[in-house]
Amino acid sequence: MSAAGSGPFYRAAGMTYLRYSNICADLLRNVLKEPHKAKAKLRQVIAYRYAPWAEGKAGKSTVLDIKDGMPVKESTGSS
Repeated sequence: MSAAGSGPFYRAAGMTYLRYSNICADLLRNVLKEPHKAKAKLRQVIAYRYAPWAEGKAGKSTVLDIKDGMPVKESTGSS
């Protein structure tokens, strides 16, 4: 049985698991030595594509690049 107040410590700190894992990944990347640090920084940039849906059909898709949690560049592509 678990204690009444037990649970993930990141929840007690008021954050989600995704936020907690991103913080851990950032800390790990910061303590790496070169050349491993440079390789890890290259993998830090994320891009995703999204498209609005209306009446069962996808609209024009958009690619959004993310770096450090902030949008970097937005480009519109065809769907």
